[in-house]
Amino acid sequence: MLLLNKNIFITSIIFSLALVSKAGAGLYGHTSANPETYEETFLNQETPPMHILNYREKMRENLLMMIEYAHSQNPNFQIIPHEGSKLLVKSFWERNLDDYNRVRPVGLNVDDQTFLTPKDNNQEPPMETLAYKYLNSVNAIALNNIYCGKKHVPLIIENRNIPVIAVEKCPTPEKFDRAIINSIMDKRLLYGYNDITYAFNDIKNQPVINESAKNVMTLSDAKNILILNDDRNFKNKNEFLKALRDTSYDLIIINPLFHHHQPFTADEINSLKFKKNGTKRLLIAEMNVSETTPSDYFWKKEWEKKSPEWIRRRSFVEENSYITEYWHPTWKEIISRHFKDIIRSNFDGVFFTGIENYQYFEKQTPIE
Repeated sequence: MLLLNKNIFITSIIFSLALVSKAGAGLYGHTSANPETYEETFLNQETPPMHILNYREKMRENLLMMIEYAHSQNPNFQIIPHEGSKLLVKSFWERNLDDYNRVRPVGLNVDDQTFLTPKDNNQEPPMETLAYKYLNSVNAIALNNIYCGKKHVPLIIENRNIPVIAVEKCPTPEKFDRAIINSIMDKRLLYGYNDITYAFNDIKNQPVINESAKNVMTLSDAKNILILNDDRNFKNKNEFLKALRDTSYDLIIINPLFHHHQPFTADEINSLKFKKNGTKRLLIAEMNVSETTPSDYFWKKEWEKKSPEWIRRRSFVEENSYITEYWHPTWKEIISRHFKDIIRSNFDGVFFTGIENYQYFEKQTPIE
């Protein structure tokens, strides 16, 4: 059984926070700014731990903490996670983890993995579980490369008829065009690109699919989508706002703070809720639930000299961002405050990103 020596791992990572970010905001699975280190891929610990943390459950706890608060303030607040479909079920990994944590403290040999029994990974989660609560709180889910890649929509999503937003990284313009056609046939929203230069930061090169003059009151009304969570191409907030007001997208996803630190006023938010033709659209706030960057408004200068214990490594997606121990009380307090600001800003919903980082922590303590 291979497990990471945490001391070796922690000392192998050196934070150099003075770097100027060259990468813009991206999404998990679309960029690879900071690959795994040698120490992270070569895991070797002779003595397995007595207990392994359920990183998926900790992610669910954080998400549900925010979702339940949002719905207490606005029952119609829309919840759209990016990826993280394995959180919708009690997965194969978690069921094996339950077995491991059951047998390890009583001294059974975990090198002999016969205690791990085959389990169905697509079955409905029991009603008393957080997975069930999470499954029933999601309005839609964004999935990567189901048209321009080899990924499939998980069975639990199809069985539950959860709306899917396709986020596509297409190798050629022709495949991008084909993805658009297929998404229309499947009645799915699609955000895609074939040139990463324009991904998540550009408007003029992103087509408006099925442009409509109808009011968009729910996700099911939307026919097209713009994800613009990277505002680095806009010099100031007014330029950014004008560019969005001049569009006819039914659904827009943006960072709730311009350049990560400048808030929008209530009037500015409300003005973005209308398409160029005057009809209503949905405005959704993007929120990374497990990463931080020095440009965040809550970042403290002293972290540049000595990072907090809950900052673990550089982001896989963004060059100058960092993955946190998202279950740490300090981080939970930070995201709670940030999320409350999103609710107060009168967005129509939230687009959760950074969910897939639980996989990084699982790799550090593999159970098979």
